[in-house]
Amino acid sequence: MFGIGGFELFLILLFGFLLVGPEKLPDIAKTIGKGIAKFRAAQDEMNGVLKGQVFDKDAEDPFKNPLDLIDDAAVKAQKAGREAKKTAEKAVEKAESFSERKARYDRERAEKKAAEKAAAEEAAKAEEEAAKAAKKAEAEAAKAAKAAEAAPAEAAPAEAEKPRPTAAELYGTNVKSEASAAPAAEAAENGKGE
Repeated sequence: MFGIGGFELFLILLFGFLLVGPEKLPDIAKTIGKGIAKFRAAQDEMNGVLKGQVFDKDAEDPFKNPLDLIDDAAVKAQKAGREAKKTAEKAVEKAESFSERKARYDRERAEKKAAEKAAAEEAAKAEEEAAKAAKKAEAEAAKAAKAAEAAPAEAAPAEAEKPRPTAAELYGTNVKSEASAAPAAEAAENGKGE
């Protein structure tokens, strides 16, 4: 181990015991043990990387060249860099100056005002058409009202000529006396006068 024999290791431990002392020797041994455990874990991780990425048992050439992996990663990075540069150039091309942006906003504002004006004109036309339709409907309603007034006036004389039934006739009493006939006749005459 590292070219150190058993006797040399014994001498190193003896000098360590004399320099550190018996009280701190267990703490130092514990620290050295943790360091060795970390070293072994790192060594196992490195073996796993070598076996997983460098050694491929199913390939024609089982040992991959680590430089090829680095070259592949560099090519991918360059490709991503070129794509990023292209998108940055497109963004710069699309960037507009203040005057261009102001002109664009002015055009959009003018288009919006023109659309609002057209919508207002259409609303005004629709309002005028609705007013015309309302006037036409009012005229037709007035004509219908005049016709309705004329029709009952013609039908009223026909109704007035019919004699009004008496109370006895309404309630079904067949007893007719001359005394009751006289008030019925007076009622009929009063009705005509109204």
